[in-house]
Amino acid sequence: MAAKRPIKPTSSPSKRTPKVAGRSSARVTVSKALEETVDTAASDADVVASGAADEATSSTGAVSGVERKRRAAAAREVREKAERSRAAEGKPPRGTEATLRTAAIVGAIAVVLGVIATVLALHPGAEVSDNRAFIDQSETDQVLSQTRSAACAPFQYDYKTVDRWIDSTRDHFTGEALKQFEDNLKVTTEIIKQAQSSSECQVDQMGVESLQGDHASVIGTLIVSETSQGNIKQSLPHIRYDVKREDGKWRINSIGGF
Repeated sequence: MAAKRPIKPTSSPSKRTPKVAGRSSARVTVSKALEETVDTAASDADVVASGAADEATSSTGAVSGVERKRRAAAAREVREKAERSRAAEGKPPRGTEATLRTAAIVGAIAVVLGVIATVLALHPGAEVSDNRAFIDQSETDQVLSQTRSAACAPFQYDYKTVDRWIDSTRDHFTGEALKQFEDNLKVTTEIIKQAQSSSECQVDQMGVESLQGDHASVIGTLIVSETSQGNIKQSLPHIRYDVKREDGKWRINSIGGF
């Protein structure tokens, strides 16, 4: 009779997987050690989750106070950075910007008023003086009208009617202007006749510079067109006239350039 072989005990007892309906596969054996490992891991996970929950719970109770302090510190840091940035750019703090802006506006107004005062001071009728130009508009217009006629008198001639030109000029001139005209009349008349020349004149621009009593200063630009032996020459003399009132009529007393 053969001897029976001793049955060696396994290192760890195993559990037999229960048979499930519909399964035809072989039975699966799970070692006890593996089951213990799984149980230990599950236990550790529970401990970690519990600790995390406890930590979240403990921090939740203090979140409002800590958050307020954190926000206050953050706001303070933002303000400090803004002040440092303005200082670096050379900009004054907000409190001085309004003051500087007001000072700039006041300064600008003062400059404008100064310019206006200067312009008014230079205007012929701005100062309280004997200058009536632009103040007495009626008299200013009279001076201007009569001077416009007198200004063109010496430049309106024709070699065929020299005597008419002489009479017209004498009627509009007086004082030094009349003296100069008479002194050069003989030579001028000969030149006009020999060259068979004629001249036309018109006032381009004219204005009263000053008006005091019976004297006035007038400046103007003329357009003079002279024809001599078929040749036409045009000139634009700029002239200052000193005019004088005699017997209610304004006459040219002296002539000068400007």
